[in-house]
Amino acid sequence: MQPSRIVGILGGMGPAATVDFYDKLVRATPARTDQDHLRVVMWADPTVPDRLAAVRGAGTDPSPWLTDGVRRLQEAGAELIVSPCNTVHAFLPAVMAGVGVEFVSIIDTAVEAVDVTDQERKVGLVAADGAVESELYQRALLAAGREAVLPSPSEQAELMRIIHAVKSGDHGQSERDALLAIFASLAAHGAGSVIVGCTELSVVVDDVRTDLRVVDAAEELARRTVIAAGRTADQT
Repeated sequence: MQPSRIVGILGGMGPAATVDFYDKLVRATPARTDQDHLRVVMWADPTVPDRLAAVRGAGTDPSPWLTDGVRRLQEAGAELIVSPCNTVHAFLPAVMAGVGVEFVSIIDTAVEAVDVTDQERKVGLVAADGAVESELYQRALLAAGREAVLPSPSEQAELMRIIHAVKSGDHGQSERDALLAIFASLAAHGAGSVIVGCTELSVVVDDVRTDLRVVDAAEELARRTVIAAGRTADQT
C-alpha cells in the first residue's frame, strides 16, 4: 500500500478531545500493519485563547494562534488539515483562506453524515456554548434543509458541566446519565437524530445508549480524513 497523504491535526483544544480524535482516526483506518496507517503530524496547543469568549466578543481572537499552528503543520509536511475542535471552526475558515492545503471541516462532515443517514427534518444538537452561539451547526443544517433542536438553557448548562468534567479528567456514570437525559429531551421535541458537536462529549457518548441516531462529529471527521488521506474508511 502506498503511503498516505500527510494529515495535520490542529489540536490541543482540549487535549483529551485531541487524544480521543486520534484514537478514532486510528480505528477508522483499514490497517493490518503499522505501515497501512496514516502519516500524521500534530500541533496541540492548549494555550489558544478561549474560543467562547472570542465568539462573544469579550476575549482574545484565537486566529493568530491558529495561523501559527497551521504554519507549523505545513512546515512539518501536512497535505491536509483537520481540527477536532468544533467551536474553533468559527475562526478556521478565515485562517485557512488562501492557505495551499486542503481543509476538512468537522461541521460540514457531520451535517453531510446526517443528510445520508436520517430522513427526519429535525436534528438535535449537543455542543459547547461557543459552537451553539456562533450558530455553526444551525446554519449548516438550515442550508441542508434541516431544523436544529437545541437543549433548554438548563440542559445547555448541564452540557457545559459535562464538557468541563471531561477537560478535567473527572467524568463517569453521572455524566453519561446526564447526556442520556438530554438526548431523551431532544427526542421528545421531535429530533430523530442528534449531532454530537463537541469533541469532549465524544469522549463519553460511546457509552450512552439511546434510541436517537447519533452522529458523532469527531468520528465522522475521522472517517472523512481517512478517505481524504487516500484510504477507504472503516465503517465498523
